[in-house]
Amino acid sequence: MTSPTNLDFICMKTAQGMAGCQGKPNDKENVATKALGVLVENGPYGLLLYLETVDSSKGKIAKDYQRKLLGLCGEELVAAYLDIRDIPSGDNFERITRWLQDLAGDLDRYLFVKRLWQQTLTYTRYHAKALENAAAGQTPVEEDSQ
Repeated sequence: MTSPTNLDFICMKTAQGMAGCQGKPNDKENVATKALGVLVENGPYGLLLYLETVDSSKGKIAKDYQRKLLGLCGEELVAAYLDIRDIPSGDNFERITRWLQDLAGDLDRYLFVKRLWQQTLTYTRYHAKALENAAAGQTPVEEDSQ
């Protein structure tokens, strides 16, 4: 009998990596917030389209987020559930869209990925906000008293 998998831990670990990418904490929070909104409203395909089209200084952050979210699907236990072995790295958008089409063929797996990504982006958003507050010298207690 195998022990249960804490998928929340995988989301936390991925979010910490996402928030640790190069860029300003405010930009990281902004991209995570917008990406989360797109994911909730438009699903995984809309999210990856959004991340692919972000430009300017936030484009590198968006590409890093895209790679990390796809990497989350490559985690051993997640990939085993998805039963898709060839998860793209994030460097070839045509491969990403084909992968999403295959994934969308099974609604349960597609919604599973949506939920994992939603949790991960939520954690990324809050982690980036904490980094922003730390850079500004604020603590959560100071922020609550304002």
